[in-house]
Amino acid sequence: MQLVLSSSWWFILLCLGLGIGYSYLLYKPQFKDFSYKLMAVLRAISVSLLAFFLLGPVLVRMSSETEKPKIIMVLDNSESVLSNNKANYYKDAFLKSWYAMPAELGDDYDVEFINMGGEIKISDSADFKAKKTNIGAAFDYINNTYAKQNIGAVVMATDGIYNRGTNPSYKTINNHSPVYTLGMGDTALKKDVILKSANTNAIAYLNNSFPVELNLSAYECSGQSTTLTISENGKTLHSQVLTIDKKDYFKSITINLDAAQPGTKHLTVILSTIKGEHSIINNKKDVFIEIIDGREKILLTYGGPHPDIGAIKEAISVNKNYEVISIQANELNLSDISKYSVAILYQIPSRTYNSANLIKTLRSNNIPIWIIAGNQTSIEQLSTVSAMAKIDKHQGRFNEAQASFNATFNAFTVDENTRQTLNALPPLNVPYGQYAGTEMIEPMAYQKIGSVVTSLPLWGFTNQNNEKTAYLFGEGFWKWRMLDFVENESHFATNELVGKTIQYLTVKEDKRKFRVYPVKNVYEEDESVRFIAELYNASYELINTNEVKLSLINEAKQVYNYTFSKNDRSYSLELGLLPPGAYNFTAKAEGINETVSGRLIVTALQTELVNTRADFGLLRDISNKHKGEFMPASDIAKLANKIKANTAVTAVTYNEKKPDELISLKWVFFLLLLLISAEWFIRKYEGAY
Repeated sequence: MQLVLSSSWWFILLCLGLGIGYSYLLYKPQFKDFSYKLMAVLRAISVSLLAFFLLGPVLVRMSSETEKPKIIMVLDNSESVLSNNKANYYKDAFLKSWYAMPAELGDDYDVEFINMGGEIKISDSADFKAKKTNIGAAFDYINNTYAKQNIGAVVMATDGIYNRGTNPSYKTINNHSPVYTLGMGDTALKKDVILKSANTNAIAYLNNSFPVELNLSAYECSGQSTTLTISENGKTLHSQVLTIDKKDYFKSITINLDAAQPGTKHLTVILSTIKGEHSIINNKKDVFIEIIDGREKILLTYGGPHPDIGAIKEAISVNKNYEVISIQANELNLSDISKYSVAILYQIPSRTYNSANLIKTLRSNNIPIWIIAGNQTSIEQLSTVSAMAKIDKHQGRFNEAQASFNATFNAFTVDENTRQTLNALPPLNVPYGQYAGTEMIEPMAYQKIGSVVTSLPLWGFTNQNNEKTAYLFGEGFWKWRMLDFVENESHFATNELVGKTIQYLTVKEDKRKFRVYPVKNVYEEDESVRFIAELYNASYELINTNEVKLSLINEAKQVYNYTFSKNDRSYSLELGLLPPGAYNFTAKAEGINETVSGRLIVTALQTELVNTRADFGLLRDISNKHKGEFMPASDIAKLANKIKANTAVTAVTYNEKKPDELISLKWVFFLLLLLISAEWFIRKYEGAY
């Protein structure tokens, strides 16, 4: 122990002098009497101590603590570990030896068990059913969880096969602890045909084709053949024979299938079995794709022919989500207007076409409008489409105006290259006059006349009273598209400008008062399926006063019913793990007429069975890098002795200084109390005041 003062030690003499001087002045007249001498001593001591404590003395005590070395046992709990002829050994004898390690090592070590699969977790049991392996995540977990602890050694029992995360060879244990690896599984190449992957788009549109991309391999099957089959509900959609021409065979195939019917297609891809094949589980994959008839129909109507019309149609059609119907205004059937998501009025109203009924029909159907004005436009009638499109004092005049991108535009994002291209494009022929909507329109680009950037919008947007409208005040878009290709060798810039404009107009605000949706539309089979529900009152405030129920229907038409849990002001529902397949769901809230329906997909995971050849080379690299040792899993009985013999695996003793302010110690308080109380008692006994 050590006593530390914040001031000079000479101040202690001052404290003693203060105590003695105060006591002397107080009791000098009665010094002849013993009891008064005793009270003087008690007063001198208590005052001196109080003065001493004002100096802030600190008592520093030294303490030592010994931390045992922690042995972290990491076990690969994935399916691939059992995909060999040693499966029974791993499930029985090996696990007994693994979990007996604390007894083998003794009380001088702390042992913790961790399971490694798709996720890392502490566990003292294993079932080898994990669908993924992320070896690198085990290193991250150890570094984060045991950052300031004495990690003596890490033991990792695995087959070295990983299918998630980064290459574990690049991972390290931060405190440089040795890593012992136990090799599980079989490194021998076995006769096997493997469908490594089968991928397709999440959605496809009706009457289009969609690709199915396949990667397959085969080992030790040279000279033999397998049949690739793609089927749906037992109906064969594609079949072909593949001849395997080498021992180590790999092939990528893309097959285009027709999206003939809307709905979710469940495709089964199978490679036929070869005689003597090691595993047939990895010969099959399930693929799900949603076929939808949901392309947005875009109306492009015009008063007369113009090269801009074809250029705009081309730019929109690049996006397969949009179907453009171009038709002259006087041929339009207004009864069909409701089927369109957006209407592009190219130079309408025009001088030759009365657009009043068309505009009234569009607005009554809440269809967003894109106004494009030019020489054929009846400028005086533009205000009938939108009050913000009104141009006064036009008098039939037009200007040549280039585009100048608005740096503060935020209705949507625009690529930097598109911004630069837009500023360099040739001028459009724009109406001259006073633009009524200058303050209301959010310009994407201003009119630049000569070298002057004006405040007049060239290309802009408004969203007033839930009516979305886009404006392009000028004709000559076809010239923009040509120069875009000349300068950039593509139409990227003009495609983006038109595509983002259509996207802005087609996006609709969700005003539903009852919403139910899965957190993800596509789950893997080892992921817990979760739903969220939201209920709004008339003021669009979240409430959860009503009970919400959900019905889930699988492909076999079996129905499962659930009730949502109330969570703050919304609802949540955890369904846990579901078998692979497509599921329909229907949700209903008590007292609400509205019903919500939807679909989700759970995909099968076979990643652990695609590659079952153990990688002991990886495990040796990990052990060599961390100054540990690799050994076969069958040598686990030797592990405890090897750890004990490693001098780097040792306990750590920490010496720590623990400072305590004397004034905060309890015994100091009671000492002062005793001194003052004793003096007070004697004074009272002697009759003094």
